[in-house]
Amino acid sequence: MSLTAEAQIFKKLKKKAEQAVERTILRKTDEVVTEKTEKTIDDVTSKKDKSNTTSNKPSETENQSEITTGNASLGLHTAAKKDFFKEDVVILLHENGNLNQIQFFDADQIAVRIKQDDQPKGGYIDSEGFIYGYNEKENAFNKSSLMASAGQGMMGPTMIVEGYKLPPEPFMAQLQKQQDQGLTPNPFNGIVEFAFIYKPEQFRYEDFKEIKQTNRGKTYTKFEFLNEPGYEGSYVLFDDQNRLVEIYTNKSAVNQPSDGFQMDMMPPGESLLVYDYKPVEVQLPPAREVRSRGQDMMGALMGSFNKEKNRDAASDEDYDTSDSKGMIKSAKNSMRNNKVTVDMLPDSYDFDWEYKTLMVMDSKKKNNIEMTILIKENAPYTATQMVDPQIKDMGTMTMLFDNELNTMVMFMKLQGNQNVLQIYAIPEVKVDNSEIDYEVKELPGKYILNYNCKGLQLIHEKYIVNVYHTTEAKLALPNFFNFGANKNMKLPDLDPRLAKQFTNSLVMEMEYIDKKKAKNNFRISAVSLKQTPNTINKKDYKAMSFLSGAQMFKKD
Repeated sequence: MSLTAEAQIFKKLKKKAEQAVERTILRKTDEVVTEKTEKTIDDVTSKKDKSNTTSNKPSETENQSEITTGNASLGLHTAAKKDFFKEDVVILLHENGNLNQIQFFDADQIAVRIKQDDQPKGGYIDSEGFIYGYNEKENAFNKSSLMASAGQGMMGPTMIVEGYKLPPEPFMAQLQKQQDQGLTPNPFNGIVEFAFIYKPEQFRYEDFKEIKQTNRGKTYTKFEFLNEPGYEGSYVLFDDQNRLVEIYTNKSAVNQPSDGFQMDMMPPGESLLVYDYKPVEVQLPPAREVRSRGQDMMGALMGSFNKEKNRDAASDEDYDTSDSKGMIKSAKNSMRNNKVTVDMLPDSYDFDWEYKTLMVMDSKKKNNIEMTILIKENAPYTATQMVDPQIKDMGTMTMLFDNELNTMVMFMKLQGNQNVLQIYAIPEVKVDNSEIDYEVKELPGKYILNYNCKGLQLIHEKYIVNVYHTTEAKLALPNFFNFGANKNMKLPDLDPRLAKQFTNSLVMEMEYIDKKKAKNNFRISAVSLKQTPNTINKKDYKAMSFLSGAQMFKKD
C-alpha cells in the first residue's frame, strides 16, 4: 500500500519542481490586477511592451461578451463556499516596510476588492477566479478567468506556501477537498484562503517554536520558524480566537541554493501579510467577460480542474492532516540531501523470480494495473514493473528499491529506444503505529495458484483489509505490505503470531475496503509465480535528473 503512496509523493514533488520557473504569486497577482484584461496570453506571461491600439473594437485575439451585472459566481456551489469562507477580512500586503496592496474580502458576496495606489479604480476577484480589471478606453471593467483556467488555484498558492514557508499539508488537503466538491480551487490565489486554512494546531511540531504574548489585553499565539536557514526571525501569529493575523518572513540574501524542490519565489527582504477581521462590503462592478484566443489551450496545458463534484460524501476526517505534519518537508529534504550517485549503484541487479499480480480499483475498473514483482531471495533489493493500460504505449517503467542505499531507482524504457534512469532517496517518514487498533479475524482458507492459502481479516474503524497468504511457495515476501518503504514504515503493532505468519509467507491476495468511500477500494491478486531469471543492467540506461533543468541528461 505504501508503494502507491510513495509514487504519489514523487509525482507531486516532481510536478512542483517543474513549476519552479513560474513567477512569484505576489508579483503575478499584482500584474494580473494592473494589466488590462484585453491583452493576449503573451502579455500575461511576459513583460513585453505592446503598442496601444487606437480602435475601441475588440482585438482579433479576443472574444468579448455583453456587459453583465451582479455576482453570477456566487450562485455556484454557494453552500460549500460559505462553509469555508466564514467571515469578512481586510488583508494588508507589505514588502520591506511598504504597504503595496490591500484586499477587502466580503464573506457574504465571497468576493474581493483590491486597492493599489497605482490603480485608482482598483480591481476585483470573484469566487470562480474571475479577475476584474479596469479598461480605460471603454471606461468600464472587463473580467477574465484566464488564470483560473490555467490551474492557478494550485500553482499560485503552492508558490506562496513555499515562499512563506507555511506547512503545505493543510493547503494540499484543502485543495483536494475543493476539487472533490467541484469548486474552483483557491480563486483568490491563496491570500484570502490562508485565513481559513491555517490554525494554531497545524504549527505545533518540531519546525516551530510556540510563544504566548499579550498585547492590549489580548493574548496571541506566535510560532517562530525553526530549521529554515535564511529565514531567521520569521513567524506566524494567531489571535485569541485562533484566527490567523500575521505571516511575517525575513528572508536573508544568503539562503539555501535553489534545487528544484526549494522554489525560490520571493526575493530577499521582509514580507508581511496582516489579517484584520472586520465588516467588509464588496459590490462587483458591471463587467464584460474577455476570453483570449488560446485560453482553452492554456488551460489544458497548465492543468484545468475537473468541476465534476465527487459522488462520495466526504467528512472532515478525510482531509485531516494532524498525523502528517512535516511529512512533505521531510520527504523533500531526504530527496534533496540524497548523496547516492549512479556510480554507487551496482552494475546490475539480478532476479530469480517473477511474481505477477493484478490491481483492480473500484474507481477505475476498466483500467486494471498489472504489477510484476521481481525478486531475488535474500537480496537487499526488490523491483516492481507496473503497466497501466492508459500509458502502456508510452513505454515501460520499473521501480527498484535498494534497501542498502535507501534509494529508489526508476528504470524507464521510453519510446524511440531511449532508456533513462532516475535516482530518488526513499523519504525517512516516521510512522507511529502504537495507537493503531486492529481486530484480527481468521478467514476461511482457499487455493490461489494451486497454493493452499490462509486468510486473515484486519478490521480498523475506517477500513477492512482481507489478506490471503501461503507458506507453500518456494519463497517469501515478508515486506509486501510496506514494499519499497524505509525502515521506519512497518506493519501495525499486531500480535506476534500474525507477524510470524507474514515473515515466512507469500501474500497471494489483498483486498482493501474503505468503510466510507467505495472509490478507494482495491484488490491485488496473484496471477502467476515463476522462477525466471531477469537482469537490469545499469549500462543500458542514461542517468537523468528532473532537478537539473536543461542539463537533465548527465554524462557518467
